[in-house]
Amino acid sequence: MAFAQSPAATDGIAKADFQSMLRARMLKADTDGDGRISAAEWSAAAKARGKGRMGDRVFSRMDANDNGFIEAAELDVIAAKRFDKRDVDHDGRLSGDERKAMVDEMREKAGA
Repeated sequence: MAFAQSPAATDGIAKADFQSMLRARMLKADTDGDGRISAAEWSAAAKARGKGRMGDRVFSRMDANDNGFIEAAELDVIAAKRFDKRDVDHDGRLSGDERKAMVDEMREKAGA
């Protein structure tokens, strides 16, 4: 997982770094390189990961301004919410334990 392999892994990950990493990971679905993810790009990426229709529902929730694209600003808001939820000691950094809990939760939700 990218979070565990970060150079900041020993000191924890700051919110801005977390947002950058999530944005970069999510924008891999941006196959036309316009800096945003269309519904078609998201759907193709979701199907490639075996998520299919579930991925389409997630897209609708992530497209906060309902313009048919997931943009960097929307990804940053999502990342900030995820970060805040997982920064249980509220020190502004995700520690190794907090990252492990996040990964474990994601794996559990994915059924791994």
